[in-house]
Amino acid sequence: MATRLALRIQERFESLTASERKLATLLLDRPDEILTFSATELAGIVGVSKATAARFFRNLGYADFNDVRLQAREERNRTGPVQQVPMPAEAPEGAATVPTHLQVEMANLTRTFEQLRSDTLTDVAERLATAPRLWVVGLGPEAGIARHARITLARIRPAVHLVSENTGSWAEELASTGPTDALLVVALRPWPKLISAILDFARTTRLTTVVVTDPTNAARVRRHGATPLICHVSTPGPEASHTTVLSMLHLVANAVTARLGGLALRRRDLIADLREELDPQE
Repeated sequence: MATRLALRIQERFESLTASERKLATLLLDRPDEILTFSATELAGIVGVSKATAARFFRNLGYADFNDVRLQAREERNRTGPVQQVPMPAEAPEGAATVPTHLQVEMANLTRTFEQLRSDTLTDVAERLATAPRLWVVGLGPEAGIARHARITLARIRPAVHLVSENTGSWAEELASTGPTDALLVVALRPWPKLISAILDFARTTRLTTVVVTDPTNAARVRRHGATPLICHVSTPGPEASHTTVLSMLHLVANAVTARLGGLALRRRDLIADLREELDPQE
C-alpha cells in the first residue's frame, strides 16, 4: 500500500522544481529513508540545499519535516513490521557489486508487488483479455520491452499489435484503433513527451489504457484517464532498472491467460504446432 507521503508526491510531482524532484524521486524509490535520515541528510544525499528540503515538504502540505516523520511512524506502527528488503545505502558513484545489485532488485520487486492491489490486476486482465484488439506501445529504452510484451500476449490471444517506434506511421496505425480496443503502454522516467500525445488520443478515442510506469509518473497517468501499474525501478546508477517491469508484464500475461482459460491454452498449442510444422530444420 502506498504511503500518504508517496501519494502526495505523485500528485504534485509535475509541479515541483528540478531540485525538489530529486528529493521526491529519492523518497518514492526509498520510502524507508524518511525514518532513517534527517531532512538535512536527505538533502545531502541528492545534492540539494536544506532550504530546498524544507520548501519541498511545505509544498506537500506538511508543517515541517517532523510532521512528515511522525506520519510515517504512525503508518508503520499501524500496519506492523513489513517483511521488506531494505534499499542499501548509496554506493560510490560507478560502484557495482553483486550484493548491492541483488539487494536493490529485491527491494524494487518487494515494493512493487506489495503495493499492487489484486483487484487492480484482475480489472486489467479483464480489459486486456476481452478487448477486440490490443495495442502495445513503448518508446526509447522501453521499445524492446514493448516488443517482448506484444509477443508474450500474442501467444495467448489474437489481434495484438505493436505501435511502431516510427512516429511517421502513427497516424495510419492509430487510425485503425476503435473505442472498444485496449492500449498497453510501457513508459518510465524520464517521461517521453510523445507518450502524452498517445494517451490524449487514447482518451479521446475511448480506448481502455493501461500504463506500466514508475512512481514519479503515476499521477500523470491517472490524469490521462489510464490505469497505472506502478513499478519501482531504482538503481545505484543513472539508468532505471527494467526487472520489475518485465516481472509485472509476466504477471499481467499470466492473469490474462487465467481469464481466457481454454482459449489461451488452445492458442498456445496451435502456435506450438505451427512452429513445429514451419521449422526449417525438420
